[in-house]
Amino acid sequence: MKRILYFLLLFSGTQVYAQKSAPLQIEDKKMDAYLSNRKPATLTIQIKNLPDSIKKVKIDLSLVQLGVGFQADRYAETDASGVAKIVLDQNLPYQQIWLSVGPYLYAGIYVNSGLTVALDAKKLQKKRAYMIADGVEYLGDDGKLNTVMNKNVLFKKTERENLTESLRNLKTLKGKLTENIILTKADSIKNALLKIDEEFIASHPDYGWAIKDETLSGFYGNLSVTYWGDLMPAGLFKEISNHKPYFTSNDGSPFYRYLQNYSLNGKLSKRKGIEGILTVIDSLYAPQKADVLKVFLLDTYKDQSATAYPAIINSLKTAWCKKIAENELAKANLNQKKVDSLFSLSKKLEKADIGKPLVTTTFEANLYEVDEQTKAEDFLLNLKSKFPKKALIIDIWATWCGPCISDLPSSKTLHENNKDLPIEYIYLCTTDGSNMDLWKKKVAEKEIPGTHIFINEKVLASVRAILNAEGGFPTYVAVDINGKANSKVITRMGALNRESLKKVAGL
Repeated sequence: MKRILYFLLLFSGTQVYAQKSAPLQIEDKKMDAYLSNRKPATLTIQIKNLPDSIKKVKIDLSLVQLGVGFQADRYAETDASGVAKIVLDQNLPYQQIWLSVGPYLYAGIYVNSGLTVALDAKKLQKKRAYMIADGVEYLGDDGKLNTVMNKNVLFKKTERENLTESLRNLKTLKGKLTENIILTKADSIKNALLKIDEEFIASHPDYGWAIKDETLSGFYGNLSVTYWGDLMPAGLFKEISNHKPYFTSNDGSPFYRYLQNYSLNGKLSKRKGIEGILTVIDSLYAPQKADVLKVFLLDTYKDQSATAYPAIINSLKTAWCKKIAENELAKANLNQKKVDSLFSLSKKLEKADIGKPLVTTTFEANLYEVDEQTKAEDFLLNLKSKFPKKALIIDIWATWCGPCISDLPSSKTLHENNKDLPIEYIYLCTTDGSNMDLWKKKVAEKEIPGTHIFINEKVLASVRAILNAEGGFPTYVAVDINGKANSKVITRMGALNRESLKKVAGL
């Protein structure tokens, strides 16, 4: 009897310990209390064996976040000893960061309480490491998690990517196949993905919770996209609604974003406006999930922030979600005042410097370069001053961005067919991942008239923040004839015609 009691007590103690040490899911009711006194984590970069010729190493970070903008860009650099300490902006647990360290490493990392990324420049001098390699160590509290997760990224990578692509293709098959066949195909893909996970987890059993959660977040997010504009079967909706991510990651964050988009489906409700949408979300989901989904409405309604954000904030019961929304409202108000001030002052400038002039082409393109020393506020002030009586259509793009390149001909056609309208077309190409020669080549190949600016990535990040235009590429901003900036009104140039162009330009 004593022996039985001993094992019962031992088992009970183990369960208590497991509950205390287990991570919280984003929707956990305990998250409010957990985050209330939690300080933002610190990411440390350490590089040893740097050549004497290198004094500092450039560090680029894209932080996955909840709410407005999918990722936020930050920049840092090591000191002369090869060390950089970066305190995160938010205190979210298990936040994913896409990290680029000079020519040495590109990786997705998870920062929870503290992570050190240790690199050996000598071992990495011939080839930039991807995720994990000899010469890359993940240390500190989050070290083991990152070691395992980055090994997992490379495990049967092609097979997983093919399965994910098959999942995305289900959306194109909707309407062509019966519902049962679609569900059977989806279930087959999920089982295949989880089978790969189980094979990997066999060697890393302590992190099975993390690996499966990320897989299911990606799976359910993509499956939600399949049903945009349609209704999910009740059983599938329940299954997806019951999923709860642990990570603010490339899988966890889009899961909520895509499910929130599904919630705006007209077939779910005929309610209109932000109040109606909030009512629908509250009716469909448990309170914690509903509040997280509402956080993503901040992105949907960011150009109506003055009216929509207070309604969202008033509907939130979860304190940490409310804090994110309140911070976004404060930022939106500040940015709008800044933009309004900049564009109103621009008329007073006698000379507008929008960068170093490079060349004027025969197809009416004017090329400029903006370097790292330029202040974003000065750049925007000068940009509007240079074209004081015109609306601006700003195309934020990259030379390596396929959708950006494919939409440029539409922009050219729109420009050429509407030359009589007081509109200036501005093309801001990031220096990130590109060079001036490649940029010039792309502009020349497409023969796009307008104002082309090769802009330093750090300056561009600040410009995007001011214009509420953070996110991926391409992004379009319309600054109407009165100086009102709107980053949501254009989704792609190919969707515009003369009438819609005049509307977004305020003409």
